[in-house]
Amino acid sequence: MLRPHMIREVKHTHTAACNEETLSALTPCTHTHTHTPEQQQALVDITEQLRTQQKLSLKHTYAKFSGKSFENMPTTMVKIQGKLLSFLVDSGATHSVIQQKYFPGQKLSGKQVFSQGASGMTIVERFTAPMTSTHTDSTDPEPDITVKHSFLLSSCCPINLMGRDLMCSFGISLISTPTGLQVVRSRAIDQMAKTVISDPMFVYQWWLPVDSQSELSHLAASRVQPEAECMDASYLHCTAHVSHGPDKQYDALFLQDLNDQIACMTLFWSTLKCAVSVSLTPSQQHLFDVDSSFPHISLSKAATDQWRDLGPFVAACEALTDWEATPDPLVMRSPSTGFFKQPFAFCTPALRSVYVMDENNIFSDTHTDTFLTNVSSISPALSSVPDTLWAAHKYDVGLIKKCQPVVITPRSDFRPHKHQYPLRQEAIDGITPVFNSLLKAGVIVPCPDSPVRTTIFPVKKIRDAGKPTEWRFVQDLKAVNAAVHARAPNVPNPYTIMAQVPPDARWFSVIDLSNAFFSVPVDIDSQFWFAFNFNGKPYTFTRLCQGYTESPTIYNEALRESLESLTLSPGTALLQYVDDCLIAAPTQKQCEQDTLKLLQHLAAEGHKASLSKLQFVSQNVHFLGHNISGEGKTLSPKRIASIVTLPKPQTKKQMMSFLGMCSYCRSFIPNYSQLEQPLSALIHGKNLSAHDKIQWLPAASQAFTDMKCALQVLPTLGLPDPHKPFTQTVDERSGCMTSVLLQSHGDKQQPVAYFSAKLDPVAAGLPQCLRAVAAAEKALTASRDIVGYATLTLLVPHSVSLILLEQKSSHLSAARYLRYHTCLLDMPNVTVKRCNVLNPASLLPTPEDGEEHNCLAELEAQCTPRPDLADTPLLNSDMVMYVDGSATRDPLTGSNLVGFSVVSDSAVLCSGPLPCHLSAQAAELIALTEACKLAKDKTTTIHTDSRYAFGVVHDFGALWRHRNFLKSDGKPVLHHTLIAELLDAILLPTAIAVCKCAAHTSGTGDIAKGNERADLAAKAAARRPLPKPSRPVPAMCSLPSSLAAVQSLSTSDERRFWSSSGSKFIDGIWYGPNVQVSHHAAHPPPARPFEHVMMDFVELSPSEENRL
Repeated sequence: MLRPHMIREVKHTHTAACNEETLSALTPCTHTHTHTPEQQQALVDITEQLRTQQKLSLKHTYAKFSGKSFENMPTTMVKIQGKLLSFLVDSGATHSVIQQKYFPGQKLSGKQVFSQGASGMTIVERFTAPMTSTHTDSTDPEPDITVKHSFLLSSCCPINLMGRDLMCSFGISLISTPTGLQVVRSRAIDQMAKTVISDPMFVYQWWLPVDSQSELSHLAASRVQPEAECMDASYLHCTAHVSHGPDKQYDALFLQDLNDQIACMTLFWSTLKCAVSVSLTPSQQHLFDVDSSFPHISLSKAATDQWRDLGPFVAACEALTDWEATPDPLVMRSPSTGFFKQPFAFCTPALRSVYVMDENNIFSDTHTDTFLTNVSSISPALSSVPDTLWAAHKYDVGLIKKCQPVVITPRSDFRPHKHQYPLRQEAIDGITPVFNSLLKAGVIVPCPDSPVRTTIFPVKKIRDAGKPTEWRFVQDLKAVNAAVHARAPNVPNPYTIMAQVPPDARWFSVIDLSNAFFSVPVDIDSQFWFAFNFNGKPYTFTRLCQGYTESPTIYNEALRESLESLTLSPGTALLQYVDDCLIAAPTQKQCEQDTLKLLQHLAAEGHKASLSKLQFVSQNVHFLGHNISGEGKTLSPKRIASIVTLPKPQTKKQMMSFLGMCSYCRSFIPNYSQLEQPLSALIHGKNLSAHDKIQWLPAASQAFTDMKCALQVLPTLGLPDPHKPFTQTVDERSGCMTSVLLQSHGDKQQPVAYFSAKLDPVAAGLPQCLRAVAAAEKALTASRDIVGYATLTLLVPHSVSLILLEQKSSHLSAARYLRYHTCLLDMPNVTVKRCNVLNPASLLPTPEDGEEHNCLAELEAQCTPRPDLADTPLLNSDMVMYVDGSATRDPLTGSNLVGFSVVSDSAVLCSGPLPCHLSAQAAELIALTEACKLAKDKTTTIHTDSRYAFGVVHDFGALWRHRNFLKSDGKPVLHHTLIAELLDAILLPTAIAVCKCAAHTSGTGDIAKGNERADLAAKAAARRPLPKPSRPVPAMCSLPSSLAAVQSLSTSDERRFWSSSGSKFIDGIWYGPNVQVSHHAAHPPPARPFEHVMMDFVELSPSEENRL
């Protein structure tokens, strides 16, 4: 930073001043870092005037001028990168400054400082990469001193400035003399002492990834006392070597291969100390060089201990021999020391890294030093990437070049305005650093005239034990989202993206873009939509912000356009999901080249990336919650642990959250839908609100346990190869489709993905063979995103092709049959085969052939009321009958006349009137039922002109009964009671044929005449009055006739609510708190439908004078 007196404001005075004072006041201001180049040039011009115009007088402030003060300033010559430059020596400046004009294309280091000048403006100045600097002093007999130094590169400072940092490196001092300040160079012994003191400590270590860090931190916290100090989860490591300054020989050996793996063996702990020992391979053991220690990972310590004390602690534990068993079979205790140990076999990836810290702070109590921001600590190849790409801090933002500002389209002229509710002081303090950082970056600006206001609600981040508290700046934009027209979403499906990883990829890189949404500008006329109040003042966002409904879609499109000009090597895949990018390549060299090419392109386009989250050229990376390697993909341990450690849900919202987390893993779990079904049954169809308690059942509890067990034994799925054929096996179990997609891997079939889903209510009510067809179609649709147009063989334990190719397809609706036929038989790349036996655990075909069953025979038996039911007339049947139903409107009375009839060739066998509320279809069903009863124990042929009644008998009736006469919406089908009676009555004859005949023809055949007689008889029967029943006819819907009967229909929840509200149960009736009884029934229960007299009560009031 610049010293304070160099950025002070020059104020005018009304007293005379000498030239020296004037010039000394003006000259330092010329190298402040807040003036524009024009201002700097003006100041330089003034200085030149002061040199040449010695006798010129100023009118107001200054009386005389002199250039001697400027000329006598201490300077020295330094050769920078071969260029000899003059430097002004100033011991009050912290950093040395060099003018940008001398090195316009100099590489930067990524470090920066903020400086503020007389105008009050704050600007950013950046440091160069280390430059070779040589100090030459002709008056000093000592040899020239050459160092590598990082300068502050400035376009504003008019002169090169040597600050305290470079003065210390060269050993330069300022001595006061009668003639002014003099630059001298100290003796070498002083420089040597300075060099020895300033050497940092280089700690070479295996650093653990985030997934392993969290698990170890939670484990340590559960073993030691609460007052123990736990190691920050992000710093868990195994130390290999410590040196004063860089150890070049060890550095080359240790950092030869950055990606490594270490094996944890045993967990040791006392009341406050905790560490886990590490078993190193012979090659790793050769790198371990720490005295009086044992390879370990420090987890916790006492407040009075040092972190370096954990090494001897683990070594001592390893040397103990008096371990005794404890009640816990996994835990052992040493009586001599009181230490405990537990086996902890755990292999984890590790990154070889270098940790640099001051010697006095090594293994300090705070342990807050950070890793090297120098990219060479990850890989020397990253030095070719511009430092401008890496985010300097977690709030650093970029700006995509040539990105069109976002224009928001409103639905109407409505502008939402929400009042900000009071925030806790803790929350305000937590988001203030975030707010200030975004305000300085211009992401947030004042906006006093916006008609829109939405609330902010800070959210505390979930942090591991020992980590500082952090808050997330969250804005509630639901009202804005509802008031604007949103673009069609185009964010890719993570499931589809994971299927696009090339099967021959063996090396991967993952790049995480920092504060991605903030790199997209918002049009100035649309910025008011994001306005909010903070500390009583209005502000808004100038960039795309989180929580806005279009943000993922807009940024995904902006990044895609930004990457259009990037060309990668053949065979390399770039997968993009919002702000995460994955590079997959077959070789390490190709992966490194294309990753560097992508990073350089992102830097040129104005993006910002996180260096700490960069996964650079590795064989195993973490991407979208999956661990991806050349062997395949699996879920990350962190995601699995987050689900397995969840407690049992108690409310509907908690259960939905648990099922949502599990559903993300469903492609790894065979039979997921079957496991999930008992759990979803607890909340669906119960009319529960989000916070209502759920009632656990034994089956659901078992399913909850099975789900967690299934998550802990997940397989590694292979990466799909579109150039190889696929095999998919399908089965139907308990109304659920279960399937696995396979590809050959060597001499075996490797699973690529598991699929499972519930069949829709109509399909679930079909017979087993038809359910298999529905399951096959659903499985094929689910795998289409992975398979594409590659060759696919579908294995089903039923004759799917034969069922669909059968001429009689009346068991399915036309739309459903067309969908099944198109998907399963018309796709040119799909071949459906029958596989008789599938392994119930893996869904893979077994070597045994198994027993085939005749699907057509099974369908014929299950889809008809009786196997011998015919649709053509029987030969020599005992009875030939014609049935008909009639429903017409009486033109005189307007009432509905309904009747039915059953006739033979010579007489009317049965007829009668029906209640007026029935339809013609119901009358047809009744007539057909009565005909079946008349033909009991006989052979009969029945003719009907009703396509509905004919379809119920031959096509739909048995299927409806199979699913309890329920439709797809869960409601009963029309006339379900009459259909059930017909299906029972059709079993009474010894042989029966129900035939369809044409209606209302003028034919002269026997069938036409018989149908005409039935029609006339039904119409005549409809005009007869209904007979009076000898006993009351049961009503269509039995209604309670007393208050006690009505209250008996209440649920247990309602009765509990009554009791909690102060109601009392007296003599079989619930009384309210005021002990009043409701009125009794106004009339007895009806004997027939529509028997109640409906009355309309009209309130009468005195008329006004002007009314008649």
